[in-house]
Amino acid sequence: METEETSVVWIQGQGCSGCSISFLLGEHPDILELVTGEFPPIKVKVHYHPTIMTEWGDTAFKKLEKLPEPFVLVIEGSIPTKDNGTYCLVGEKNGDPVTFLEVVKELANKASAVVAVGTCATFGGIPAGKPNPTGAKGVSEVLGKEYKSLLGLPVVNVPGCPPHPDWVSGTLVHLILAVKGILPLPQLDEYQRPLEFFGKSVHENCPLAGFFTEGTFAKKFGEEGCTLLLGCKGPVTRGDCPARKWNGKVNACTISGSVCIGCTDPEFPDAMSPLIYYPAKPIPEFIPPSTMAILLYGYGLKGELEKRIKEWMKLARGSY
Repeated sequence: METEETSVVWIQGQGCSGCSISFLLGEHPDILELVTGEFPPIKVKVHYHPTIMTEWGDTAFKKLEKLPEPFVLVIEGSIPTKDNGTYCLVGEKNGDPVTFLEVVKELANKASAVVAVGTCATFGGIPAGKPNPTGAKGVSEVLGKEYKSLLGLPVVNVPGCPPHPDWVSGTLVHLILAVKGILPLPQLDEYQRPLEFFGKSVHENCPLAGFFTEGTFAKKFGEEGCTLLLGCKGPVTRGDCPARKWNGKVNACTISGSVCIGCTDPEFPDAMSPLIYYPAKPIPEFIPPSTMAILLYGYGLKGELEKRIKEWMKLARGSY
């Protein structure tokens, strides 16, 4: 089968390039399989990516003036909006500096689909944390609620600090096949995240969930029990981390004995801080729901349980 290329234009703003690094370390498929078309009819042409492209300076930036059609726009990093976006300059045009804010708005109107990769791009992330001196925002907030790509999609959000490489490659492959008319558009949740990866909470796949049901909570790291009292945000965070696992399917935060820090949540990092609980005074007691309520967890009580835990988290933050 002859494979037709679909181009990806990947731009980077206010971030650490960790999302790119995570994506490049993906395995099934890896970046080489995607760009060589090893899985027909999927073949990706990386038209622009400032971290991995061979061109640099003006030569690289001019590639954004000759965009291939169709293309999927990937945005990594938050977008500074204060002072007209002057805190993130990505090139020059006719001798004048060009802001990341300008590039995002211009390219988004030409893209078949727009994917915000990483929590900085999706919700503002760490750069948008208080006091947010640069006015950093996520892509959806910058483009507005009414934005639709040429495929009729809103911004597709793939959060994570960084996101799992499967979340990025899986979303890109789905969108590329949608561009070709092979697959329907991906289903998204209320925060425009693909349900395929963000349909369940971290807690639902966590191997320690049984301890939560029993009301057995660890008081220190290494102790047997659910780590909620140590700062785990798994019950209020969406992502399939414990089931999918990281680093070649080896491990995940809650499997390794650490806590979920809530990095895919729209309120990360402010509402998720402190990431680990070492309070100056005792934190409020958390009384788990009844066993019957836990058994019904997936049948309508999920939202109520998440709300209850978020209220408790606010009380816990008051202990610092």
